Amino acid sequence: MTKWKLAVVQDDFNVGDNLHLMESHINCCMQENPETKFILFPEAAASGYVFSEDHVANKAEPADGSSFSFLSRLAKKFELYIGYGFIEKKDGKVFNSMNLISPAGELLTTYQKMHLTPLEKHLFSAGDKLVTVKTELGTFGFMICWDMAFPELARLLEQQGADVILAPSAWERPYEGSYCRMAAARAMDNTVYLATCNYTGDDEDIQFFGRSAVYGPDGGIISGKVTEESSLAFAEINIEKREELKETFYSMRSDERSDLYTVQWKGD
Repeated sequence: MTKWKLAVVQDDFNVGDNLHLMESHINCCMQENPETKFILFPEAAASGYVFSEDHVANKAEPADGSSFSFLSRLAKKFELYIGYGFIEKKDGKVFNSMNLISPAGELLTTYQKMHLTPLEKHLFSAGDKLVTVKTELGTFGFMICWDMAFPELARLLEQQGADVILAPSAWERPYEGSYCRMAAARAMDNTVYLATCNYTGDDEDIQFFGRSAVYGPDGGIISGKVTEESSLAFAEINIEKREELKETFYSMRSDERSDLYTVQWKGD
């Protein structure tokens, strides 16, 4: 499938019943745009993003735990890919993770956030594996929030075949500009689509600002109006268009001199 529709969700996932809030957005999405094939929720959407050891300990669950079971049913009902953040408990460690569920309700993969912020390092273990998944919609690469600050990670995902990078986030004020510019740069640098979604509302000393968007392979926003309110944003993903852009002006990947980069890095 070369053309399909993707939705990104933003809301305050630090209040209320998160899973039922997610269900409400899925129902709204399928009523508004029933042809949607993929819906993406923010970082730790299933649990809430709170810097508290008690919160993390209480919300941590296996990748195939209760949040997965709840959302798997919805994925099967609507024949929809669902990507969402959650707090993962695995092998005695806790990770800031993301699951991808298939339209058949299967758990396709789990990604563990690799780059933790100073506020997270005492709460989570850092992941150490790049993750890409090939599907009939294209190949997806995975990031979470602060991972977008590292161009090398996006480049490695593209080298592994990513057509679309998924970057659920919980990005706070006053760094709205950095959030938008980093997302656009990672898309354009690699001529890939990048979908990112964020929280809205306030959590004690942290204020979130939304501005979720889908960026095209040229770095431009393709998901319509960017807002700071609770909302859904939709975008058409066109894999053939991506290939066309790579062959015209946005030919950086085929023109780059990676042989020279390797020599320089070895000399450092």
